[in-house]
Amino acid sequence: MVKFKSRYLLIETAFEDGNQVRNIEVSKMLQFLRKQVKLNFGDVGLGKINKNLQVKYINNYTNMLIIRVSREFIKLIWTTLVLTNNFEGDNVRFKIIDVSGTIKQCETYAKNLLQDWVVKYEKMNKEANENKLQQLNNINNIINK
Repeated sequence: MVKFKSRYLLIETAFEDGNQVRNIEVSKMLQFLRKQVKLNFGDVGLGKINKNLQVKYINNYTNMLIIRVSREFIKLIWTTLVLTNNFEGDNVRFKIIDVSGTIKQCETYAKNLLQDWVVKYEKMNKEANENKLQQLNNINNIINK
């Protein structure tokens, strides 16, 4: 008996209209991916990935998703994602962030990435608040003169 070898792709979606939060369902994303593979690679490409393609996780707030695909056909789904620029009428870009052999590794990478973003965001807010405070102090000094 042969063990099924799969790869997990951690993908970030970037919508170009600026609206970050979308309500994307697993079934819609799976249907969309199959449609895009058929569009780019025809029935043969769809037949290759149809059995093994799964959308394991979608987070609508961070715009990240995890897809499982057979190790043999990872380049096929990767190419499909790179060539795709439209999802449900909206312009979108798919960025492959990580490819792992287990879903646990993919989740760990995503958690570390999100922690880095939170630290960066907090630092930016702190600097912005300090700049606003400095501007208010400058205005206050001008008024008091």
